[in-house]
Amino acid sequence: MDKIIKELAKKYGISEFKTELIVKSQFSLLKKAIEEGDFKSIRLKHLGLFTVKKNRFKYYKDGKRGE
Repeated sequence: MDKIIKELAKKYGISEFKTELIVKSQFSLLKKAIEEGDFKSIRLKHLGLFTVKKNRFKYYKDGKRGE
């Protein structure tokens, strides 16, 4: 991923730090939405559609594997 970040930073003329924040922000938003549990699906452009199957929710509580 470092190579991609360096290439994007060079291409758009911004720092590698800012580029990394931009690239990783979509994943942190995805994680937050999954942890909150009130979403049907989330599409990340050029990466795909992310969903959690309804029957899998019963195995997890508050973001941790239930007992």
